[in-house]
Amino acid sequence: MARPCRYAASKVEEWRSVDLADLRRWRMLDRTRMASSGKIPAVTWNTPDGLDKLGVIAQPRGVLFVRRDDQGQLGKLFVPFTYTPTKFDGWRPWFRCPGCGQRCRVLYGSNSLRCRKCRGLKYQSQYETRAFRLLARARNIRRRLGKPGESVDPMPSGDPMPPKPRYMRWRRYRQMEELVWRLEAAGWAEMSVHFVGMRRRIQ
Repeated sequence: MARPCRYAASKVEEWRSVDLADLRRWRMLDRTRMASSGKIPAVTWNTPDGLDKLGVIAQPRGVLFVRRDDQGQLGKLFVPFTYTPTKFDGWRPWFRCPGCGQRCRVLYGSNSLRCRKCRGLKYQSQYETRAFRLLARARNIRRRLGKPGESVDPMPSGDPMPPKPRYMRWRRYRQMEELVWRLEAAGWAEMSVHFVGMRRRIQ
């Protein structure tokens, strides 16, 4: 069945993604750690056929991604870094998109990696009400606090927060916890107003 016109563009939430910020937070770009463990870290996704993995090999000027296809053949893709200056004389790394060459933080795809503009993707929030945007933001924070390297569904609204990641300060964790509670409370309040308005229109 054809997708409605306003949903003609694919959404980023429908695609597998690799976030540079996640790789740094999960210490997948720590070459010393990888050398000492002797294992290649990997980003994993849950699929109907089981886990799908994308190996991450940190290199001085970028990241080498490795993945086996359905026939067992090993594919490789090197994505270089590009840098922008920060406020205190530092440098912030970004991916250089293999497609257009522009800097980006998130790459999308599995067999090939491209930025959001190359894929022609839009955000789900562009189609949602404010209530859904608030709840989605809270959900993303819960996902970030989840188990490193796994893109799994986070705990739903109202459930206890995921435990504090090992390398996060307690102060930062408490700030994120408070933000999640405020976002979820505001989101459900907006949802209640939305449903009341719908009921009145129907009546």
